[in-house]
Amino acid sequence: MRAFQHERELRTTGGLTATDITDEVIEAVRQSGIESGIACVYSPHTTCCIRISELENGFLEDFASLLQRLVPREGYYAHDDWDRRTENICEEDMEAGNGHAHCMAMLLGPAGESIPVQSGEIVLGTWQRILFIELDRERDRRWLVQVVGS
Repeated sequence: MRAFQHERELRTTGGLTATDITDEVIEAVRQSGIESGIACVYSPHTTCCIRISELENGFLEDFASLLQRLVPREGYYAHDDWDRRTENICEEDMEAGNGHAHCMAMLLGPAGESIPVQSGEIVLGTWQRILFIELDRERDRRWLVQVVGS
């Protein structure tokens, strides 16, 4: 059993944007030399996530619209109420609340995806792509892929 980890950085453009990281994950898996196992792709941020889906503009617009209807930016969020909030305070967040982005991230589930590796390649369906989804404002971000197997 072996493990390999690769980390990448990116600057997002903010608000409900999807960046296709599939090719970079494919390259990391190839670099790992692991033939059979699992690739875990993970974002260590609470207002973005990794998802596998189709990369098609109409779908991405529909998805963003759905999230905005479910969790509107303009709503009240206790997370952004500086008269109430006492934990995990970041000066940058005080300028532009991001309670909506945290709620969206919780709705979307875990911060990453696990993808099978067979014959040294990740196993994806025909139209599946690995997307880094930003739910907050423009920021410097990072994501990791860890490949475990033999």
